[in-house]
Amino acid sequence: MIKIRRPYLIVPKLIEQPTWGGEYILKMKNWSTFNDFSGKKIGQSYELFSGSKLLLNINASTDSRFVGELGSPDEPTVFNKTGYQENVDYVSLNEVTGLTEKIPLIKLNQSNGNSFQLHIKKSLKDKRWLPKPETWYYFEDGLVTYGIKKGIDLEEYKKACKKIESEMKRLSSDVKNNKLSLTDAKAKAGELVREVNPWQYVNTHVVKKHSVVDPSAGGIHHSWEEDLENYPLGNVLYEIQKDVMDPVCTIRSFDKGKIKSDGSIREINVDDYFKYLDTDPEHNDIAKMTPDRAGNSLIKTSDYSLDILELDSEVEEKTNGTFIHLFVRDGSVEVSASDGRVLVTAGHSCFIPENVLTYSIKPIGKRSVLLKAYAGRQ
Repeated sequence: MIKIRRPYLIVPKLIEQPTWGGEYILKMKNWSTFNDFSGKKIGQSYELFSGSKLLLNINASTDSRFVGELGSPDEPTVFNKTGYQENVDYVSLNEVTGLTEKIPLIKLNQSNGNSFQLHIKKSLKDKRWLPKPETWYYFEDGLVTYGIKKGIDLEEYKKACKKIESEMKRLSSDVKNNKLSLTDAKAKAGELVREVNPWQYVNTHVVKKHSVVDPSAGGIHHSWEEDLENYPLGNVLYEIQKDVMDPVCTIRSFDKGKIKSDGSIREINVDDYFKYLDTDPEHNDIAKMTPDRAGNSLIKTSDYSLDILELDSEVEEKTNGTFIHLFVRDGSVEVSASDGRVLVTAGHSCFIPENVLTYSIKPIGKRSVLLKAYAGRQ
């Protein structure tokens, strides 16, 4: 493990989502004019995950060589304005930290719509499903469904999901077998969804800018919603979660009638969804899952914690035995430790290994706001 005590700029992994992404993330990062990103809709930016790369010879996010990867989380490609980067040196997370197994997945999201879904509780064991605690911090006003309505008939809700699942499988098969055009299948799917209307069983809420929503306990229904007239940006948020892949943690009951261009549809697990759905009214109340800020602390869980730092002057911080991830929401900061420093502008992140015992953060030019994530509770 590298023992140099310094902060590192992180190469974000940009995930293109042509159907539900947008321009917000690229504009936030000041990368919307890069040739490789032209016309692309970015749905997610992986700011920190087990495969993150940390830069060695770029120490400012204003450096023209600093640009994100474009692709899936498993692809190694690195792009810049003119193509592949050949003059950028980086190290992997496991080369600078001994806490790789505790690294959360931190993402920026811009999403118009999402499936009805849940993750199981940490206390439960299942042959397939793993828990995935997660917490959302909203950059803009958004719209979500969260929790089931009081007094609904769960059997009716389940029948509604089953009916849609069955019909969607039939439509998918017809498209794949050239019995039905994709356009006609999507039209029929839309009619079906409007007729059955699963939204009648769940709560819909507006989430205000800079609010925190915490479904980390698991077992609670949630979904990001689409309302382009009132929320044209969709749901734009910072998401911190345990780094677990969707196929083994995300249980879907309803995917809103979506059909891919090849006629395929997402896997739906209605029985497991209702098996693990938490129906406790206290847990299905979004007000109870929107924690009040306590000083700088936004959320603390056994897996991760998230603080907010609003800085008008330089501060000195301690790592206290954990890594630190800093995301600059507003402004610019210089982050310094004994063996190096980085300049981080709005929309970008840096990583501070646990062997950096103390570090300083100095706002540049004006007040700066940062989101600070770390493992467990300090």
